[in-house]
Amino acid sequence: MNPSRTPTVEELTARALAPYAERPDAESVARLVDGLITAGCELHTEVSQIPAAQRTERAGAALSEWSYFIDVGPSSRGDHANRNHARALARILRNLAEAVRDREPVRGDEATG
Repeated sequence: MNPSRTPTVEELTARALAPYAERPDAESVARLVDGLITAGCELHTEVSQIPAAQRTERAGAALSEWSYFIDVGPSSRGDHANRNHARALARILRNLAEAVRDREPVRGDEATG
């Protein structure tokens, strides 16, 4: 991966949710958490702007979960807790990204609508 390029949400979540045998080292997990938080805060803002009546239940839950996991942080100290925290953030991030994607018009629909 090009270090000067910002990873996509899909790349971040794939790295965080990789099998245990492929887990990154502690420093890489810390960078991964930073990337997840940066991407997640942007998505949280976008999803928060969707009127509550137009959000799916999953999107509403993701907003609440995101705030909770950001406020609380890892459940304990250590590499394993940090990796678990990254994995939780990644799962929530996927739901936030899905909510944003669901709001975007499908290519070609603009011309028919």
